[in-house]
Amino acid sequence: MTRRIILFFGAPGSGKGTQSAWLSTQLGIASLSTGEMLRNQAKQDTPEGRRLKEILANGSLVSDSTVCEVVAARLSRGVPKSGLILDGFPRTLAQAKCLDDLVGKLGLDEPLVLHLDAEPQRLIERLTARRQCPTCRTIYNLRSLPSRGGLQCEMDGTDLVQRDDDKEAVIRRRFTEFESSCGPVIEHYRDRDYYRIPCAGRPDEIASQLLRVVVGESRQVAA
Repeated sequence: MTRRIILFFGAPGSGKGTQSAWLSTQLGIASLSTGEMLRNQAKQDTPEGRRLKEILANGSLVSDSTVCEVVAARLSRGVPKSGLILDGFPRTLAQAKCLDDLVGKLGLDEPLVLHLDAEPQRLIERLTARRQCPTCRTIYNLRSLPSRGGLQCEMDGTDLVQRDDDKEAVIRRRFTEFESSCGPVIEHYRDRDYYRIPCAGRPDEIASQLLRVVVGESRQVAA
């Protein structure tokens, strides 16, 4: 792979955070978080930094133009030869078009798009079964990773709780938000270097599929 950006998409609970982190470690591909880039920019004692700091402090949405400016500034400093995973970008169609422009200006290869796709009901079952220890923050899953202490944390015996964002009504709203914002982005890339990875299997099986795609793409570029 030569200076290629990898994009991950997936609904809440699809495992994109876990899989992108694993791929980054497995192949030594740097991963850049959009949120982290924004927070770093907000620390700068500049008009732009102070304005962004105020936006983040107020909990307001950061505009597409601001997000694109921050990402453009970071990518302009260089993309490693091994490639780069962009975490959390693009989230809107406007951001996707901005990335198209950046890729052209910087002479980068077409982004490799990995879409972790799963049935909503399966994700709802997975997320509503998640439980967390309020003391040590350890996360369990009643279905796939139960605590050896039953409904108590196996580390400290504290009663496990269900987070508000793991309740079904909240999850369904998050799915709706994902479809409205990221659905058009996925369609934007669907006829390009796009791979749909079904998420019906175990995490290690999904990881193996991702690895085959990325390594296969790397060989094609090298050839």
